[in-house]
Amino acid sequence: MALPAGFQPPEAYLPVPEWYHDYDVKYYKIDIEANNTSTEVKGNAEILAEVEKSGLERFTVELKRNIQVDSVYLDGKPVAFKRENDYLHALYPLHKGETYRIKICYAARPAPNDRFFNGISHGEDVWKVPVTWSLSEPDNAKDWFPCKQYLPDKADSAHIFITVPEHLKAGAPGILTCVRKMPGNKLRYEWKTNYPIAYYLISFAVSDYQEYITYAYPKGTSQPVKIQNYIYNKTGYLDANKAIIDMTGTLVELFSDLYLSYPFAKEKYGHCVAPMGGGMEHQTMTTLSEFDTLLVAHELAHQWFGDLVTCASFQDIWINEGFASYSEYLALEHLHSKAAAVRWMRQAHDRASGMGSGSVFVPKESAGDKWRIFNMNLTYKKGAALVHQIRRIINDDRRFFAVLNGFLDKYAFSTATAMDFKHFAEEQTGINFNDFFQQWYFGEGFPVFDISAKTGNGQLELLVEHTGSSPVTPLFTVDLECMLHSANGIDTLVKLPIRTCRDKFVLPIDQVNNITVDPDFHLLKKLRSMDFVKDFPTDDRYVHCHTHLQPKENLTVAFADTSFRKCRLYLTDSQGNTVLPETAAHETTVTLPAKNLPAGVYLLYVMSGESRYVRKIVKKNGTALSSQKLVLK
Repeated sequence: MALPAGFQPPEAYLPVPEWYHDYDVKYYKIDIEANNTSTEVKGNAEILAEVEKSGLERFTVELKRNIQVDSVYLDGKPVAFKRENDYLHALYPLHKGETYRIKICYAARPAPNDRFFNGISHGEDVWKVPVTWSLSEPDNAKDWFPCKQYLPDKADSAHIFITVPEHLKAGAPGILTCVRKMPGNKLRYEWKTNYPIAYYLISFAVSDYQEYITYAYPKGTSQPVKIQNYIYNKTGYLDANKAIIDMTGTLVELFSDLYLSYPFAKEKYGHCVAPMGGGMEHQTMTTLSEFDTLLVAHELAHQWFGDLVTCASFQDIWINEGFASYSEYLALEHLHSKAAAVRWMRQAHDRASGMGSGSVFVPKESAGDKWRIFNMNLTYKKGAALVHQIRRIINDDRRFFAVLNGFLDKYAFSTATAMDFKHFAEEQTGINFNDFFQQWYFGEGFPVFDISAKTGNGQLELLVEHTGSSPVTPLFTVDLECMLHSANGIDTLVKLPIRTCRDKFVLPIDQVNNITVDPDFHLLKKLRSMDFVKDFPTDDRYVHCHTHLQPKENLTVAFADTSFRKCRLYLTDSQGNTVLPETAAHETTVTLPAKNLPAGVYLLYVMSGESRYVRKIVKKNGTALSSQKLVLK
């Protein structure tokens, strides 16, 4: 689809190897032996694929160079093969349109290559239960089975067979069709999925597990969804975690209501526990380290955003992580309280604003950096903030969730980019998201506001100035929400259309005592300064001071109401330079030492809470003294 007029295209995507277009993967079968005390695996893997190019002389797969390969078969016949870095080439002429089955027999003992992103890891946590588990995202599947690591090429189905010592269990995606007795006192767990699956969502976990099953009952489904949990077979573990495990069903029902019905209902949802320090949304069988409500909600939400619809490139990881992170907010909003959700968003803004630069889109030069792809501040927290801002722009929850559901339906069991989401949202709502994606997704940072407010003459005058936290994006065109708090207890929410770096607004609103900017944290931003200048009308609650001073005369401020003793006062010259530092009003009368100040014009500031009150003071020779009433409201 062509980009809309006026929209600057994003940075180029990292090119993929040309051989990725040689064939289309139809099916994976992995049949390996594993245990819970080592990363060593051995066995074989098969790939069924349809050739899409003419004149091919080899079938290429990815497999870590240190993995020993014993033999390669093509359609049951042994063939020669060649190793090249992390590629394996089966040497055999292939014909376009034909389907071939390649089988590779191998043994692997992956060496740890990262403190989190290992193809296979093993370890234990405080429960002292050894576990071996896989984690293939983004490109570590080749650490433990031959594959094609290309996101748009999902396999139509997969079998994952794991043979383990008989006292252990092995969990994986799909349905457990059989637990088969094998020689040597071993069992083979045969898991099969008939849903399309991305290479990195194929997984296994092996440990001394116990099985704990619950069910979810989403609306519109004729059968309950099985929730199959492989948890530590340790006294007290189930009791300690049962409440949150049982909540999984409630979350499945919630997301099935907000989004499409659970997309893998014919198989299951479940968890395998492993000491991985977080979670990984393996399709139908999440691997996680602990049962925390928000972690469970996040990984479950990936079954829609990430598994059903997968980012077409990890540069668009927002499709996966931004929406799954926002699902944490939705879980709090619907199952706890709006206040809890707002607290979550405030914390997300705190994290996201810790990155003054950097885009949610992963630029080409960072596309190979796993820690940049999965940057918590940018990908997760800012990514969630962007989804929330889109919700506010649409400003109609029915339409917002219709957009999400329609997007999931259109790209189900396939892949999508952020631009795909943008175009779909525009088609469904009629809203132009050009500026939003330029500034917030491909741009960097967030707006930093300086706001001045002044009341008087029956109106409120607001001057809103902002800069970008990064020079890459100096302007953000947003609607800034402000809650105006009045003396009579009536609050008014206004939306200020920010279209330049300096916008002035005059509102026909009087008696404003205070202003809260973005009260519900709908907008990622920083408020650098907030000056609230109020005129001082005359009534029975007032402050006396002389606005004209003689030489050698101090400035005396008298408060008629003792509640004003908590005020703070200071004096500046006409250029804003402080000439008398801040003084607290501990008594009903405060004297500021102004007698040695030269003749000139000064400003007296009286600070009450977050409000600032100002009065001009003139000091010159021969001027008669006069008094002025100052009122704090």
